[in-house]
Amino acid sequence: MVLLMRPHPRLIILIPLCAVWLASCADHAWEVRTYPLGEKVNLGHLTYLGIETQWFPVFGEGPSTRAPQNRFLVVRVSITNGGTSDAAVPNFIVEDNSGHRFAELTDGSGVQDWIGALRTLAPADTLVGNAVFDVPTGHYTLHILDEDSQHEALLDLPLNFQHGPLDSPSLDLRNGPAPGKK
Repeated sequence: MVLLMRPHPRLIILIPLCAVWLASCADHAWEVRTYPLGEKVNLGHLTYLGIETQWFPVFGEGPSTRAPQNRFLVVRVSITNGGTSDAAVPNFIVEDNSGHRFAELTDGSGVQDWIGALRTLAPADTLVGNAVFDVPTGHYTLHILDEDSQHEALLDLPLNFQHGPLDSPSLDLRNGPAPGKK
């Protein structure tokens, strides 16, 4: 004789609920977005603002001249720590349209307002400075990471040959670009 057991009605509801709960605990894929220069990017506790790019054939003059293998790409950025503890700011990488990646240079000799290679921000601190790359001339995207290097975003770096101060509206580095003049 075969005995058939009917499942308890609560168990029928509980099993799908457990499956939904477990699925919600899974690590969701992070969407990597691309932002234009001048737009704030929040990653973890860090807020990035890409300010401008400049190209240089050399740094310095005379015997202290520093020449790149290609050209120097200088990216001016602002980074703010919105967390309640110190945050490490990961180094940057730029990527060209063909997928070639270039690491940020760790030697800032001759770079005005060099941002430094090892960066830690205290809570509510903002760091403004220049990151430098030795790259062939072209269009790039800047890879930026949160303080734990878990989430990534991209800053679009349009190709321009600006050399020297940028003639643009003033920037409030806490709030982004100033609104256009009327």
